[in-house]
Order: sequence, then structure tokens, then C-alpha cells
Amino acid sequence: MHYVNLIAMAAMAATAFVAPAHARPSGLDALSGLSLYRAIARTEALIQGVPYSLVDAVMWIESRYDPHATGGVGEIGLMQIRPPTARLLGFRGTLGELRRPRINIRLGTRYLAGAWRLAKGDICTTVMKYRAGHGEHRFSVRSVEYCKKVRKYMRGGGYQLTGTVPKPTFGFNTGNAKRFGKGFVRAPRTPGCYARVVQPGARFGACIPLSKLLKKGLVVRVTRPIKRKK
Repeated sequence: MHYVNLIAMAAMAATAFVAPAHARPSGLDALSGLSLYRAIARTEALIQGVPYSLVDAVMWIESRYDPHATGGVGEIGLMQIRPPTARLLGFRGTLGELRRPRINIRLGTRYLAGAWRLAKGDICTTVMKYRAGHGEHRFSVRSVEYCKKVRKYMRGGGYQLTGTVPKPTFGFNTGNAKRFGKGFVRAPRTPGCYARVVQPGARFGACIPLSKLLKKGLVVRVTRPIKRKK
């Protein structure tokens, strides 16, 4: 995570975070549930200068609009904010307060907006930095899949998408794969794919057919004699 950027952001945002409740539109008080969450997201997206559709997509993917959602490494609430990230953004409350929709969406949108600016408006880079940290520049397999989900959700809402989906450069799950040298691993239970490239680069995760490995002599086919029953 890019702590220099985050600390600078926190310093500028600290006073904004502790603004009194009446600084926000009073009309939100009459809403509840999904209508409330989306209204807060629209307001915060406008304030932070990030597309509302992107905020909505992230909130859906992160928590399915469940304010009680808790992630595997301590992520909290609708936008799945980690407490250390919240503190860097100026939050000084309790975990219960962090779970509150208005606070959670406000902080999540602020962090997403910071990623949006660092990514210069590229959707995939933005959500990669949201889930992996502002200082991350590489795309893992999970970040690419996350971006695909975000783009699909935004497209479904009528948002005019730009940019492309990058290829991952790390994070390929080899499971119990058998390693052949340093360049590729066995890809078990993958139809038509005997192995995959694990070296960082443009071909990371690419499928390698058995015929190619046999041709290069990297794999030897062994024919076993059939045992006949006596």
C-alpha cells in the first residue's frame, strides 16, 4: 500500500470526515436499506469526483449491500474497509461505527476516489488499487477477475465503459501442480491444458498443450504394457 499517498490523503480529509451530520443532505434520513445505501453512494461519489456506477459496483461485489458483512482479513461493512485503511483516512471511531453505512460508504468512496485519480480514470487499475492497495501496480489473477465483475456490473447499469481488461502477471493458483523446471507447472484437471506458464510476463497463466511439451522433449510419454488376465 502506498502509505505516502494515503497519509497525504488522510491529512487533507481528516477535517472533512468529522464534519457534522447536517453537512450531508437531510433527505437521506427518510430512506432505509438499499435506497439509503445508493443515495449515500451517489452523494459521496459526487463529492469525491468518482463515477457513481463504479462505487455502486464495488459495494455490490464487496458485500452484496450487506452492512454486516465481514471479510476474511478483517474487512468491514458495505465497502469492506479494513480498520488500518480507515485510520489512514482519518477515522478514529470504533469498529461498530465503521460498520455504519454512512461512515463506511464515505470512507470507501474516498479510498476508491484516490485510486481513481492515481489510475487516471482507468477502471481496472482503479479497482486493482482499491482491493490491493494504492501502491500496487501489478495485476494478479484475482484483481483481473475483480475488474471483470466490476465492468460487467457497470455495463449492466448502462455505463459507457472505456479501457480494456489487462492480463494478470502473478497470483496464478497452481494448487498441487507438479513443477517442470522454472517456467511452467502441471495444470491438473484442466481440459486441453497440460501445463501453464508461471513466469511473470505477458504469457503468465497461458495454457501449454501436451503436444508442445512432447515436441520440446520436456515431457516423455511412457507406454505401459497391458497386463492380460490369465
